[in-house]
Amino acid sequence: MSSASVLPPPVPSLKNRAVKLGIGLLLAAVVWTVLLGWWLPRWAKGQVEAVASQTLGIPVTLAELTVQPWTLTVGLKGLTVGTPKAELLQVPEAQVQLSLESIWRLTPVVRRVTLERPQLWIERQSAERFNFTDIARRLQSPPSQPSAEPARFAVYNIRVHQGLVRYSDRVLQQEHRVEALNIGVPFISNLPSFISVEVQPLLEARVDGSALRMSGRSLPFSEGLRSTVDLNWRGVDLAQWLRAARPFMPPDLAIDLASGRLDTQLTVNFEERKPPAVATLQIKGGLKVSSLEAAWPARGVQGRWSALDVEGIDAMPLVRKVSVGSVTLSGLALDANARVFTTKKTGVVLAPIRASQPDASRPGVPWAWSVGKVRLAASSLQAETPEGVALPKLGPLTLNMEGLNAHPKAAPATLALTVLDEHGGQLHVQGVVTPMLPLATLKVSASQLQSAPWLAALARSLPWPWRVMSGELSLSTELNYGNDQLGLSNGQLQLTGLKTKASKATALDHVDLARLDVQGVEAAVNLSSANSGLQSLSLATVTLDQLDVQATRDAQGHWVMQPMPSPAAASGAADQAASPSPSSSLPALKLGELRCKACQFQIDDQAVSPAARLSLRQTDLALENISSDLSQTVGFDLNGLGQGQGRLRLAGEVRLQPLMLRSQWAVQGLDLRGAQPYVAPYLNVTLAGAKASINGKLSLDALPGKTSVQDPKAVNVRYVGRLALTDLRTQDSVNQADFLRWRSLSLDGLDVNWQAGALTADLGRIALDDFYGRLIINPSGKLNLGELVKHDAGSESQSLTTPQAQPQPATPPIAIAAAPGSAASAVAAPASAMAGMNLRWQGIKLGKGRVDFTDNFIKPNYSARLTQVEGDVSAVASSKPEPATVRISGQVDDSAPLLITGQLHPLGPRFYTDIQGSAKGIELTRLTPYAGRYAGYAIEKGTLSVTVHYQVDQGKLEAQNQIFLDQLTFGDKVDSPDATSLPVQFAVSLLKNNRGEIDVSLPVSGSLDDPEFSVGGIVWRVIANLVSKAVTAPFSLLMGPGQDELGFVPFEPGDDDLSEAARQRLDTLVAKLSDRPQLKLEATGRADPALDEEGLRQRHVVRLMRQAKAKATEQAFASTVIAPEERGSWLTAAYKAADIKKPRNLVGLAKTLPPAEMEALLKAAAPVDSGSLLTLANRRGDRVKAYLVSKLSPERVLLTASKVGTDPLPDDQGPTTRVQFALK
Repeated sequence: MSSASVLPPPVPSLKNRAVKLGIGLLLAAVVWTVLLGWWLPRWAKGQVEAVASQTLGIPVTLAELTVQPWTLTVGLKGLTVGTPKAELLQVPEAQVQLSLESIWRLTPVVRRVTLERPQLWIERQSAERFNFTDIARRLQSPPSQPSAEPARFAVYNIRVHQGLVRYSDRVLQQEHRVEALNIGVPFISNLPSFISVEVQPLLEARVDGSALRMSGRSLPFSEGLRSTVDLNWRGVDLAQWLRAARPFMPPDLAIDLASGRLDTQLTVNFEERKPPAVATLQIKGGLKVSSLEAAWPARGVQGRWSALDVEGIDAMPLVRKVSVGSVTLSGLALDANARVFTTKKTGVVLAPIRASQPDASRPGVPWAWSVGKVRLAASSLQAETPEGVALPKLGPLTLNMEGLNAHPKAAPATLALTVLDEHGGQLHVQGVVTPMLPLATLKVSASQLQSAPWLAALARSLPWPWRVMSGELSLSTELNYGNDQLGLSNGQLQLTGLKTKASKATALDHVDLARLDVQGVEAAVNLSSANSGLQSLSLATVTLDQLDVQATRDAQGHWVMQPMPSPAAASGAADQAASPSPSSSLPALKLGELRCKACQFQIDDQAVSPAARLSLRQTDLALENISSDLSQTVGFDLNGLGQGQGRLRLAGEVRLQPLMLRSQWAVQGLDLRGAQPYVAPYLNVTLAGAKASINGKLSLDALPGKTSVQDPKAVNVRYVGRLALTDLRTQDSVNQADFLRWRSLSLDGLDVNWQAGALTADLGRIALDDFYGRLIINPSGKLNLGELVKHDAGSESQSLTTPQAQPQPATPPIAIAAAPGSAASAVAAPASAMAGMNLRWQGIKLGKGRVDFTDNFIKPNYSARLTQVEGDVSAVASSKPEPATVRISGQVDDSAPLLITGQLHPLGPRFYTDIQGSAKGIELTRLTPYAGRYAGYAIEKGTLSVTVHYQVDQGKLEAQNQIFLDQLTFGDKVDSPDATSLPVQFAVSLLKNNRGEIDVSLPVSGSLDDPEFSVGGIVWRVIANLVSKAVTAPFSLLMGPGQDELGFVPFEPGDDDLSEAARQRLDTLVAKLSDRPQLKLEATGRADPALDEEGLRQRHVVRLMRQAKAKATEQAFASTVIAPEERGSWLTAAYKAADIKKPRNLVGLAKTLPPAEMEALLKAAAPVDSGSLLTLANRRGDRVKAYLVSKLSPERVLLTASKVGTDPLPDDQGPTTRVQFALK
């Protein structure tokens, strides 16, 4: 063996090994760098795109993938998720750096995650679909097994820089942006060693332009999750967010927000605890809403405020606790339109909302809340009424409340409210409230409130027909509320300078009041739903100073200043009154004292003619103890000036249940002319003057057990004292001539007592002084005093002073003969009417009297002018049979002596009288004006002497009227429109003897109980009436009173057919003519161009329609009828068949026209001229004659020439399309 073979191998030097190690490391570094830095990104890029695209279901592309092998940093550039037209996510640059710590911790540990300028597009494509919906469904994985160990991880420095999120909602048509998004999470890990390490995340962004910053602290993986978040969101545009939320709001709750900025500074603490402990959530901080301007269109409300500050918020929602340190609202301004609020209707149907289930373990736990301070400052509050009228503006308004607390046992909160209006009015409210009970004790005061602007704005809403022009109101009271009861105490009210006027521009109505003072107001109101309403109201005193009321009743009987309820309200009130609630009760009302000082009242009544004016001036009124308890006695005292200068004083007391009145009357010189319009419908005289004086006592009592005072037997009434009527003057309503007047009529020692239906009356001493009367016995035998009252209220007035103006009866002679009996029965009626009454008088004295007397019961009339009338009527009593002695003397026309003597007993069971009267040598020439006007001739000479004697005893009338006319001679004829057309001269020549004397005796006898008895001399008057009636109104006389005028037969315009009504008129006329064979009838057909021409044209159109229908249906024309529902179709057919000029279209065809235009064209083409009208008049006459001659002899019916035109017709209110009749 050689030595070389046994030598040991050479040992490498340290240097060589270092070189080899370096070369190896270099090679490894190169391989590491090449594999991770060059090959892996190129290989992984495609794999990542493919796997991500397959997993997400949409294209995922990477512009560049880099790996920094020595820093373990993976970089991504140009990451895009989605197609170019529908990108979902775009990340321009991202880096993830791993930590070598992952090797020995055997779990991912990420040192840094950074996303630069990422952009995310979220699109809501339908109600339940987003652009990422498909991705979310693909990524859904089955829930992990409960026993599986959670993956461990640790991530440091998570950072998103300048991110952008775009949200597009196609359903709601909205766009939102979250830009400048910066997210920083320093550390997050669930490694056991890092569980207790606190994480402090940070989020910053601009959300739709508003800056949002959130920072916090959290232990997300500790045994009890504890997190704290600081939310600082500034400048949030509430208007934009509200617009985004508006589609989810009902239309009537949708609010338009023009501006508004929200700033929040909140801290949210959350801690999750193991059961049974309850998790805690606490929100603390404050928020501010500034520069808010909003509108609520559905309710017509607009508002704005400068700032709403909510400070000291400490809320724990999970345990239902919240407290607020202070709430301050400043710069509030509201504008409300009640018209929109009351008229807007909503038909919103909201989708059902799945409400979260309440905590079953804590059912019904109320919220515990408190607010330390509330301050509200409003600059202006403006509102409009439902009618669109602006109410006075309120402002400034301040509201301060302290100590609001929901706890029932908490101390009451204090409240202070001050409101001013634009007219200087002030309202102050101070007190305490306990909102949860609820309870309230408040002091309310108002001052300098101008009532005019407030009531003017509410005028259309309130049923007040007047306007308040001025008035200042002040009030104060104390309010107490609790247990659904509202109490008012220590109330007082003052109203000064009140002036009102009627809403109607032409009315002068007003209510003016210098001062109203109400003291001691106490009230109780029940606010419960079961029996709500006013329970009691008490006023200590009400004082009115210088009240001035002027009221008008219009011609329709409505008071101008009377509230007019709507039909619906009136109907509701009527229904409520008809069926009152059994449990309802009227409130207890009480007024201690009412005083009206220096007041005056005036009423203008235009519902009567002429308009009346009633007044009461310088009046003091006092009422005491007014109450809703009708059993209480009310004292009254009235003192004032009435109509004219009349003084009125009335005092006493009254009670309503049971009815009682004790009163003392003192009236002096009260002008009664104001009563004239009210008595005018019932009297034939006008009250031109009268004054009343009363001095006595009036008492009234309802009898025990009687409830209706309308029963005359239910009350006792007594008046003791004096009555006087002075300066009376009544005039004839027709010609204003004096009818009755006197200077004084007095009843001294008057005692009238009505006891349960029995009348006992002592009229005392009756004195009539300086009087004048117009006494007439009319042609029917009645005194004109009996015609003083109209037979029918509201009928036309009859003259009581002019006999010729009296209408003559138009009845057969037998009926005329019965008329005096009726009159005589009327004379006896008062005696029978007074049966059962105990009446008497002490005596009647007449002085300085004058009476104009006319007896028209016979012809010619007997008239006398009585002057220097003096006389006495002795005492008489209904309980004594002795009649009163009558002696009245005077002069006829101041020359002929007159004497009336006899006996009279008007109060006995049967009327008794035995009166004689005589006058001689009355010159007839003095009656020439009357003879000329009514007879048509003047009187040249003649004298009249008359003697009358009337006896009524035991119902038997015996009257003798002896008339002697000597040398009655008529002169020239007088052209008078009122003169009779009767042959007056011939009548006089028949009555006059060869000595020129007319001596007529008119005896009248019979029983007043028999309606028919003989009247001798009245036959001539009956004949005259009949002759006069035959000349002036033959058909009225023919038919009798109360029947229709038959002087014509009416026809419809253009028609000559006799209607059923016309046939009935003719039948009635035929029946009357059949009873009078000596009469002949002339008939004249008439046509009126103004009416008949249109009627003929209308009939022409109907005839064309009937021809069209008859032709189409093959019916006979005479039996063809056009029904209303088929009129349109046959009008069209008639129009098409008519050979007239028609409107045509461009191609020359006749246009289709509306029915009205077709009818107008057919009417215009109708062949109607003057000859057609004359033919129509002739046909009418022929039709009438044909009908009449079928029932009367032909020679009794004559046709005269027909007339076309509107020449004068009789004033019978009939149509001009007629056949006119005349009797011969």
